[in-house]
Amino acid sequence: MRKRTVKTGLRLLLAAIILVLTGTFFSQYVSSFFFLSARNSVEFVQLSLFWGGILGAAAIITISAGLIRSSIYNDATRLMPTSLLVVALLILFMVLFYRSLSAPPATPPIRPGETVVI
Repeated sequence: MRKRTVKTGLRLLLAAIILVLTGTFFSQYVSSFFFLSARNSVEFVQLSLFWGGILGAAAIITISAGLIRSSIYNDATRLMPTSLLVVALLILFMVLFYRSLSAPPATPPIRPGETVVI
């Protein structure tokens, strides 16, 4: 096993998870921070999901290549911190996904001309 190659793949996987998290759950905050229009906000979500998928696929290929190939010398590379960070981000994704399914539906905003009935 080549630890440096596996660590590089884990870092790519981290970047992919961060892009997917940002595109799915935090896109509204990113759009308001950068003052994006509705069209650009949709494009941001599409691009973050696309590049998250591309980086995830590259990460899986890199990790597989690092696990398959044998190393002649012993690497002093530590995989545990990066692996724990990947697991933590996956747990965060699962928690946010569960909360998005179990959250009560949001009330639609008041349209111009409508009144509030108390």
